[in-house]
Amino acid sequence: MSRWVYRRDPVLFTTELTTLRTSRWPAEHLLLAAFDGEGVLGAALQMRDGVLLVNGLPPALAKEAAATLAPARADLPAARGTLSTAEAFGQAWTEATGAEASASCEETLYRLGDLVAPDGVVGEPRLAGDEDAELLGEWLNAFFIEAFESESNPSASRALLRDIADAGGHVVLWTVDGAPVAMARIHGCLLGMSRIGPVYTPPSNRGRGYGAAVTAEAARHARRHGARDVVLFADVANPVSNAIYRRLGFRPVAECVQYGFGECGATSPGAADPVPSCTAP
Repeated sequence: MSRWVYRRDPVLFTTELTTLRTSRWPAEHLLLAAFDGEGVLGAALQMRDGVLLVNGLPPALAKEAAATLAPARADLPAARGTLSTAEAFGQAWTEATGAEASASCEETLYRLGDLVAPDGVVGEPRLAGDEDAELLGEWLNAFFIEAFESESNPSASRALLRDIADAGGHVVLWTVDGAPVAMARIHGCLLGMSRIGPVYTPPSNRGRGYGAAVTAEAARHARRHGARDVVLFADVANPVSNAIYRRLGFRPVAECVQYGFGECGATSPGAADPVPSCTAP
């Protein structure tokens, strides 16, 4: 039932739709749907790391949803959504559990308009293959450490690579003299929407336009394979990436935020999957 909520706007609900397609949930993770007797009013779902995606839950339903979930999920680590949905649920969760809610990981959701590819960048693109798996695992691990201050977890990065392949996604590489210098992951097209991310350029390769070039090629690839809407997330606190994406033709759609919940009463936060969810996998 929750899919009907998310299918209404594949761009706004990009994270929810790709999570439904790619995640192998433990049995204890949940899907929540709110009904009024005539239809579905809203929905929420947990990612593998336990973060609750509340983008599809109208603010007016936040208190009832929090009160319903609290007895069974008092150790909920965080909730993520647009500014209005995440704030409403964060406040409701604090009221229901006493857990302190703190905002973090603010991002802008962008949708591509007319692509303006960069000129004069040395190199050429290609799709990653099996021979690139070890390098991509290292790069993804480095990305998570840098972007989210995560602990090193190569096994989580390898799991993400498997998820990319299993869900029909790809990784585009930018190469110079045959050597990879930057990467961009592309989700397979879903309801006419494809999301790019993560995009990563190792520090030693930065400042040469490789990140912009590989993002542009990823967007081309997505459109060649049926995507009407190509989207991505960018950290609000990173002016460089936001400027690059805007120059490429991406336009803001929504602001998103994650609220983390501290300990309350006798509960303690559950262990999180090491794959960060701030920029959704």
